[in-house]
Amino acid sequence: MAAIRKLCPNAQICVDRFHLAERVNDAFDELRKAEFKKAKDSNDTFQLGMLSPQRRFVLVEREKKLKKGDLKMLDRLKELNKNILNGMILVEHFHRMLDKTDVIEFRKSLLLWYGLVREAGITAFKNLASLIRKYRNYIEAYINSKLTTAKSEGLNNKIKVLRRSGYGYTNQTSYLNKILQRCGYLNSRFIKTSDWFWRLPADLAQNTPF
Repeated sequence: MAAIRKLCPNAQICVDRFHLAERVNDAFDELRKAEFKKAKDSNDTFQLGMLSPQRRFVLVEREKKLKKGDLKMLDRLKELNKNILNGMILVEHFHRMLDKTDVIEFRKSLLLWYGLVREAGITAFKNLASLIRKYRNYIEAYINSKLTTAKSEGLNNKIKVLRRSGYGYTNQTSYLNKILQRCGYLNSRFIKTSDWFWRLPADLAQNTPF
């Protein structure tokens, strides 16, 4: 941020929603780990299964996206574990808060969220609330602009997966070509990609160093 202020003094700094969601998920995961330890100490097999690392993404997923079976299991977990229930409420309200399109409505929702955090008394969310207070102006810039780095983050993720699956590349050109193939050529209107495999058109292939 200091570099942006110095080099781009007229730019508006905006905290991206992707990173905000990452922060709230991290706060919930810290809570999940603490509750998992308690379940392990008490030998609660149901909660151990529900709070296992493999299910951590299900717990923070918005309920409207979950299957009926997962919803029933979550309802039972909420009945058994008050802290997890409070944590899930905080995560859901946080997302609803970021859905706001008006800054005034966002501020009202944020005040309510702060109150819920105080009542819940969960340390991880208290720390998150302090961070939100510090960068609130930049979050409001997101509410106003709805600017997001989602597309670039998606491309970066594809490139990282490509690098891992290729076990590294011997030269930069080969790596670049695979990136273009994965992130560029598949969007080309000149190439049929509906089949399970495809070839470049002959005239294009002659000029492409694969």
